[in-house]
Amino acid sequence: MFETLTGQLSIVVTLAFGTLLIALYPIINKENRYFAWFSLVMGIIVLLLLLWFTFGNEVIRYQIIRHGLQ
Repeated sequence: MFETLTGQLSIVVTLAFGTLLIALYPIINKENRYFAWFSLVMGIIVLLLLLWFTFGNEVIRYQIIRHGLQ
């Protein structure tokens, strides 16, 4: 039970971190363009890695297809 909860929480934290980096782009862009672009790129990389790790794993992909995102 705890492995599932830990996995779900790590996915949520990673998704939130990637989204936060992307959402902060316009705010940071007013102060420092280079840091803003770095934040945007890192947010996109974090989200892409999360999708790759989630759907790249055959077992996780099968569970999502079979049971959905419950």
